[in-house]
Amino acid sequence: MGGSFNPPTSAHLRLLQGAVEALEADIGLFVPVSDAYLKRKMRHSHPPVVLSPEMRVRMLQSMCADDSRLQVCVKEIGTIEPRTMPTLQALQEDYPDAELYFVMGADKLGLLFSLSRKRQFLDAFKVVLFSREDDSLEQSIKDDDVLANYADRMVILPQPEGTEGVSSSLVRERMLRGKSCSDLLTPGVWELFKDYAPGDFPDNITRFTGEYDFMGNRYPCLIHWEGLDYHSAEAAFQASKCKDGKERQSFTGCSADKAALKGRGLIPYPRWEEAQLSIMESILQAKFDQIIVLMRKLKDTGNCMLLNGNNRHETFWGIDLYSWIGENHLGRIIMNIRDKETQR
Repeated sequence: MGGSFNPPTSAHLRLLQGAVEALEADIGLFVPVSDAYLKRKMRHSHPPVVLSPEMRVRMLQSMCADDSRLQVCVKEIGTIEPRTMPTLQALQEDYPDAELYFVMGADKLGLLFSLSRKRQFLDAFKVVLFSREDDSLEQSIKDDDVLANYADRMVILPQPEGTEGVSSSLVRERMLRGKSCSDLLTPGVWELFKDYAPGDFPDNITRFTGEYDFMGNRYPCLIHWEGLDYHSAEAAFQASKCKDGKERQSFTGCSADKAALKGRGLIPYPRWEEAQLSIMESILQAKFDQIIVLMRKLKDTGNCMLLNGNNRHETFWGIDLYSWIGENHLGRIIMNIRDKETQR
């Protein structure tokens, strides 16, 4: 059974146990999705409640503690995208003589419809589908040109009593409203989850564009830094690669784009690389200190996580929004400036 398990609920446990019992299976595996995939999925939730992969695994392990047939498989944790087919193929290599079933709720039938290479998938693996009484699941399968030919490779089971309406999203909603969700979780998961509060999951600002463009280095504004006036933080930063004052002065009339282009052709002075983070912090501190309206707008972001997200795979100053990999140094510096101002 694959899923986000953010967090895992009592319904997840009962569904996997139900499948194991119905099939008289030797092992039931929970396969949590990767952190990168989960963060992409939750990015537009407010706030984006995302449990760490380590915590999701711990919660699942607590659910398996009292049932020796259940285990947690971490093959997808370090990946970037959902990997249903590759994961099942890898499991088949681990258990070459095993018959593998992919466990799904009836509400996930669309995933089966859309799985690439459906024939290859269903030739290799079987499926368990949990159906509600009012579902026309069998008819939906018969009506699909591909799935109709594989009906004998699908096991349809009734949804276990008491699992209706139990979901991870309901758990998250209750937590954000300050309400208990112990009735939706197993005792072990509740023990791990109960101390979480809304403040543990601040909203994310994932791009410095639109109303947040003022946080970007290319935002046009006059900054006085180390004796010279620049028209953007980008121009000041590119100028900082030069030791010579006249060379730096040549950046004072540049637009941000022109400065960035010009800076690419420079060989920075020795040890500039080691100093670039402190240089950037100095420039941005000057920017927000000198332009009161920008500092006010920055403070208005509250405790939001500031992520300099991009689709260019830039992972030093920002974070790649597909892989969710990045050091986010620009966002960190700006958050430090905001925190210092808030504490004054």
